[in-house]
Amino acid sequence: MYWVYLVIFILVILTPRLISQNWLFLHEQDVESLLIFCFGIFGFMIYLAKEKALLRVFREKLHLQKQANMITRDLSDSYSYIGEMNRKLDIVKELIFRLPQMASQALLKGRGDVYASLLETTSLLSKTDHVALCFVDVKTKEMKKMLQKDAGEAFPLTLTPEQLLATGKFFWEEGENIVVRSPKQAQGVAAFLIFAKTKNHLEDGEVFKILVSEALLLYSLEQSKVS
Repeated sequence: MYWVYLVIFILVILTPRLISQNWLFLHEQDVESLLIFCFGIFGFMIYLAKEKALLRVFREKLHLQKQANMITRDLSDSYSYIGEMNRKLDIVKELIFRLPQMASQALLKGRGDVYASLLETTSLLSKTDHVALCFVDVKTKEMKKMLQKDAGEAFPLTLTPEQLLATGKFFWEEGENIVVRSPKQAQGVAAFLIFAKTKNHLEDGEVFKILVSEALLLYSLEQSKVS
């Protein structure tokens, strides 16, 4: 592109030698000035066109860079999400592998708290020590059993059995807590997991439903042994 400016510069220099006489009603000096002015305008227009093209290329480059940054961020979020989900699946898988042992404990007296592992798993997934497990009779609306992860750090549970059953939902936010209800009932009893809300758990709903269903299974086995 620089050769165009070079040609214009040479023509401007040679204009006084190329124009040696008057042209129509214009004097020689006027013709030279007019030609030099035209060469200048032509060079300026080329410069503006080149500047516009460079600006367009810069904008396209900036747009591509933004897209690349968005793709990189999305990939990073995807990797983080996949890693988080793999960690959660490992935790749930480990609990499922221990389920037969927990079930046998539920059928035997004096074998310790069969719900401890389940509460601990819920605590790991929800990233809070404020975890409660409730079993409510659907017909009588009676609290059959209620456990908390750590009695020393128990959080105040203000939800009544009537409130837990009233919504008809299986996964919802209640104030500063997340509530998960077992999708099915056993012997007329529904199980509820309640834990403090520390982050967005909307994508974890199915995982917590599995945990609360396992809790209901253990409760049913425990009650079958008692009866």
